[in-house]
Amino acid sequence: MILLVGGTGNLGGRIARHLRQHDLPFRALVRPTSDPGSLAALASDIVRGDLRDPTSLSAAMAGIETVISSAHSLDRIMAGRRDGSIKSVDRDGNANLVAAAASAGVARFVFVSFPGSVLASHTPFAEAKLATEQLLRESRLREVIVRPDAYQEVWLSTERGFDWRSGTVTIFGDGTGVAAYISMEDVAEALVRLAELDDPPRLVELGGPEGMTQHQLVETFERALRHRLKVRRVPRFVLRAGSVALRRFRPEIASVMGMTLFSDSRRRATLDDALRELGIQGRPVSAYIGELVAEEREEPTRG
Repeated sequence: MILLVGGTGNLGGRIARHLRQHDLPFRALVRPTSDPGSLAALASDIVRGDLRDPTSLSAAMAGIETVISSAHSLDRIMAGRRDGSIKSVDRDGNANLVAAAASAGVARFVFVSFPGSVLASHTPFAEAKLATEQLLRESRLREVIVRPDAYQEVWLSTERGFDWRSGTVTIFGDGTGVAAYISMEDVAEALVRLAELDDPPRLVELGGPEGMTQHQLVETFERALRHRLKVRRVPRFVLRAGSVALRRFRPEIASVMGMTLFSDSRRRATLDDALRELGIQGRPVSAYIGELVAEEREEPTRG
């Protein structure tokens, strides 16, 4: 039995669907106040619990062999929710989860982290991820730490300022940092396959087939759209100042700004070697851009 933690999230929901496609039974840990949504039909069992409540985690671990955790606080906080923090969820909550898994005799723990170059930003969120990685390495669990690169679905969205549909996109920093933008579907499939392997690697860096800068993303959209986009810029000094000034009062915003700054400094990215070793043909970010533009053009016809 697998315990999925974070299944109501964007990546977690995809992991749940891929577990079901592989006919792997899993239990989903869902907060007491959260709607399980599609998990109710996908999971073998729904257990109520919270990373901040060690007692609930101990109960959730009964009979579990593998934990897959994609849970984090950042998306909820940035969406305006105030029922968690980086400290209570990403640092202390994950520490509770690792301890509960070790105490229950869980064999394997698959943990979704961040790219190493971004973890080097030493922001509150990055430090929480690194602390969990270290706890896993020091535990008796067989850790499988997965570090996906920037998600295509997230970074090419209006929420991140990439509002190509309106004709205006935002570039953070110089726009010259390289990322191997990866599909969340590919990451979900990789996580499930890693959970199934007899002897998985302890650290996996996941990237997509193409490395691109923010400027190259804009150019790819412009070619697909056949018109220019208006570009707004957030200078590096603004990102640097915000990551320092907001660290104490708004650690989540400071983390986003600091990690974005470090991403803008990358001159190379890990591509899709790990995906291909798992037998996955990754979706190139240029193909995703083509799909988005094609869907947009079909909308008026559907209407």
